[in-house]
Amino acid sequence: MSKRKIIALGNLLISGSIALMISMFFAGGAISENYTDKTYVAPEFFIILVIWGIGAIFVLIQFFKDIIPYFVISLIITWISIPLGIIIGFSMDK
Repeated sequence: MSKRKIIALGNLLISGSIALMISMFFAGGAISENYTDKTYVAPEFFIILVIWGIGAIFVLIQFFKDIIPYFVISLIITWISIPLGIIIGFSMDK
């Protein structure tokens, strides 16, 4: 396995776990915002995982095509998904 594929998989695992934790935190109502018995009071923050999934698709394309632009795009999208998803989630809340 090439270094690019190992880096892409490591990035996918690290950024994916961070994106999952942050989206679950905000969807659950963050700290002391959950006044109901619902598990997810703000499900719009799961948009973080959708955007991260687009980056994961680019990682999959990179595995089969082995093209450097897909590698760079996948790295950028998987990490940009977190702040972009938070911004979109807060704008959907209003």
